[in-house]
Amino acid sequence: MINELLLVAYVALIVLLSFKLRQGTFSGFVLSDRNIAYPAVIGIAFTAAYFSAASFLGGGGYGLVAGMPWVVFCTVLHVGFACLAWLMAGKIWAMAKQYDAKTVPQLLEKRYNSPTGKVVLAAIMLLLYTVYLVPIFKGCANLFQGLIGVSYLQGLMIAVAIVAVYYAVGGLPAIIWIGFIQGVLMLVGAVFLYGGLFSAGGGMEIWQHIPENVLSMQGLNVPWQKTLGMAFSISLGLLALPDLLIMIFSAKDRKVVRFAGIWGPISIGIYALCIFSLGILAYGALSAEQLAPFIKNPDGLVPFLAVTLLPKGFDGLVLLAAISAAMSTMSAIVLVTTTALTSDILRYLHPDISDKKTLLLTRVVGVSILLIAAASAVNVPQQIVPLVSVSMGVIACCVFVPLIFGLYWDRGNQTGFVASLLASFFSVVAWNFFGNPLIHPVFIGLICGTAAYVVGSLATNRPNRVQVASKSKAL
Repeated sequence: MINELLLVAYVALIVLLSFKLRQGTFSGFVLSDRNIAYPAVIGIAFTAAYFSAASFLGGGGYGLVAGMPWVVFCTVLHVGFACLAWLMAGKIWAMAKQYDAKTVPQLLEKRYNSPTGKVVLAAIMLLLYTVYLVPIFKGCANLFQGLIGVSYLQGLMIAVAIVAVYYAVGGLPAIIWIGFIQGVLMLVGAVFLYGGLFSAGGGMEIWQHIPENVLSMQGLNVPWQKTLGMAFSISLGLLALPDLLIMIFSAKDRKVVRFAGIWGPISIGIYALCIFSLGILAYGALSAEQLAPFIKNPDGLVPFLAVTLLPKGFDGLVLLAAISAAMSTMSAIVLVTTTALTSDILRYLHPDISDKKTLLLTRVVGVSILLIAAASAVNVPQQIVPLVSVSMGVIACCVFVPLIFGLYWDRGNQTGFVASLLASFFSVVAWNFFGNPLIHPVFIGLICGTAAYVVGSLATNRPNRVQVASKSKAL
């Protein structure tokens, strides 16, 4: 009964905030008119949007099969990339404001004067973000099963209904403010689980109960090279995922971005250490019989820990935190995916379409994408982590190369931009099917994308000097 009451209160708060923050203009809906003035809100919402159910469920349990390398690589890379992301955030915000860019494809289109590149990137985002939503829906449905005892299908339906409401009504303002609340819940839940395992394992004595092969950096059932690739691929998203970059775009000024860069890495560090340690700590707190079912399906470990280790009510809070992780990511992804279709592709084909009609389509199409992804999640046999690693990695590769070079290398041009998109996308897809499984496809995508960008830019004309000078002065 406690869990049901927690869920009702949570949903009521979301609906209330969504209507309070609703926007009547396209710019307000997708960018909050660049008026978010609280650094903590942006920094923690950034963390919430990045860490989804894939982290709370897949990431929390994956240490069972990957061992200590998963904890070390994920924590170090997440904190390191988070610091780099926020160091660059001021430049990214200034470029977005200068170009009045409302989406990442628009930002890169204006930087490179390439409508073709914008459409190609928008199409890649539309395809892969829809795929990325599927494992997140899987995780969310599993969490509703654990929280209130509904079936998997009913859990999917509840998830769609809640996210659809605050996406369609409130847009980015609701996503950011609700994401802030969800981020706080996620941090509390992660700390509770981490503390619960230590308590069950006898405090610091828990390390004496964990087998040596689990703590070895050689890896457990997954080679350390493969673990490193997955951790790198997922962490790279902190630097380049469009659903995170739009939160930087929404800041009121550069000062807000600067101070958000304190809250972001700190919250990411706390969350990453707590969550990614759960799998190995479980070896020191649970019996072999308790662990056995989760070796083949590590995605179920976190709900089990919440119900087994925590008092009634606290388990509901942890599961609600995990649901928050899923929903904050889903809402941001749906926004950038939908605007990629309506604002970037549709407006390219029909430039005269009005803002009012674009806003309506953005709401309707977003709900449609949610329904498609949820339907695809009805039967998902794969583990969450590998699915997220590939889909997130491809998007991050495609954005990372032209974004970073666009910020720091004036010689890059539209040929290099389009070449890097195609090279990154197709090399990752090809390597995923035909390459060495110990080398993650994202490494290949970064190498091929960078090479294509540099060669394409150097082999063709320089960008317009007036445009470059204007950009450099603004940044």
